[in-house]
Amino acid sequence: METYELPELFQLAASYDRSFEGFAYPKTEQQQGKADLTAESWAAALGDVPADFAKSVVVEHYRRNSVSISTSVIHREWVEYRNQQIQKAESAEIKSKPRPSAAESLRGWERATAALLEAKGQDPDEAIQDIKARRQVLQVKCPVCRASPGKGCVSSTGNKVQPLSNNRSHPSRFEEAGVEMPAPSAVGEEQEPEEAAPERG
Repeated sequence: METYELPELFQLAASYDRSFEGFAYPKTEQQQGKADLTAESWAAALGDVPADFAKSVVVEHYRRNSVSISTSVIHREWVEYRNQQIQKAESAEIKSKPRPSAAESLRGWERATAALLEAKGQDPDEAIQDIKARRQVLQVKCPVCRASPGKGCVSSTGNKVQPLSNNRSHPSRFEEAGVEMPAPSAVGEEQEPEEAAPERG
């Protein structure tokens, strides 16, 4: 607020609080000097608080309180209001941004994966293609262990059923999905042998 805006604020406060009458309606030179000094100090304390906002805080304050209002009360309300407006603007901006498509999300995943693999000294293109192939394979049911789409293949030993090591899939599942199975040497693993489907009790 500017110094010249304070007398009107003091007049508003004086309509609720008689302690502001000397600042709002100074009758002597001494009261005028004190009112001017108070206006300058309040203007410095309130800084960028708009005059209309300060007036609304004064009205709301005296609706709920009988103690005199102070610059700290007005400034605190302004900071809270401003923070709320910033949060609303940020929230609206986030909501207005279009969500990335599945293709865009995949490209983002590829870039992150490539950077990680390159840092480890691996060939990112080969590894990404391998991961894509395995994801495509998981979209079909395994004809060997009968794993449902989206579920990993399992192996059975007697009554014990457990996932295949390293999240691998049976070769027949690759065939079912029409995907060429990566060579074991390319991914550093042995090919998973075919086996009978586990018995369903």
